[in-house]
Amino acid sequence: MRTPDRNRRARVVVLTVAAVIALVRPACADEVAYLMYVKGSEGPPATPMRVLWDARDDANGRITIDLGEKYEPALAKLGLQRVLAYDAKRENTRFVVRDPGFTRFVKTVASSLVQTLLTASAVPGAWAQPRDAEVADAALLVTPAPTRLEVAAWLHVTYLAPQKTGRPKVTDLIKGDIAFVGQPDPADASAAGPANKP
Repeated sequence: MRTPDRNRRARVVVLTVAAVIALVRPACADEVAYLMYVKGSEGPPATPMRVLWDARDDANGRITIDLGEKYEPALAKLGLQRVLAYDAKRENTRFVVRDPGFTRFVKTVASSLVQTLLTASAVPGAWAQPRDAEVADAALLVTPAPTRLEVAAWLHVTYLAPQKTGRPKVTDLIKGDIAFVGQPDPADASAAGPANKP
């Protein structure tokens, strides 16, 4: 009777190993791997994210972001993967990602933050109000250069903040960008290959 369970466990193990191999795979010939830091905190002790950028042609690109092992447990609790991959379209001098998957990712993370804020609030009844965040805008702005990559997460997220009197008020959780910068990963052989198309 335990054979189906064993088969199921074996499949889960195989899929997990395949996923881990996919996470650590080297960049393909047309991709450049970068180690990215929040702008202003480049280098240790900050832990970088590994980003693969593929400028497929002058108008299209693809970005793959590995958020890193450090965040994997928290993301897993929210039902999210640590690796994100999106297609990007050129707009003027940069590439832009506007993807429903990225919007869902932002909403899930932001709603978790709102839940924490409301639970910790001293305002009576705050814990009982809606804990969802609303994503008014979510985009990734990618600016590639031969020796550097800049990625800005442009976010506008709101939530209902509790008030001591009256109804909850729509308040910005975040409005603006979070900028990341990085240089090619020296451990990746493709980093020494042809320069990325700007």
